[in-house]
Amino acid sequence: MNKYTLILKTDTLLLSEGKDGFWLYDKTRSMNLSIRAKTKDDAFIETIEYYQKRLTEVEKHHAVLKSQVETFVSQLYISITEI
Repeated sequence: MNKYTLILKTDTLLLSEGKDGFWLYDKTRSMNLSIRAKTKDDAFIETIEYYQKRLTEVEKHHAVLKSQVETFVSQLYISITEI
């Protein structure tokens, strides 16, 4: 007997319900984004919160890389113009 009941299936998401709650799996990341949520809504909220946190991390990392690239390019430009 299947332990989980499939509630929703899209090209990229699976929402399942089991005895221990709702699970939301993201196929694009190959990971569960919500585990044992009490309701379907809780599962989606946990997923949104995960992506909000992840986006913030990526944006911070991008800002650091952008700053490093801009510094490198400006130093390179100064070096070239001094020749």
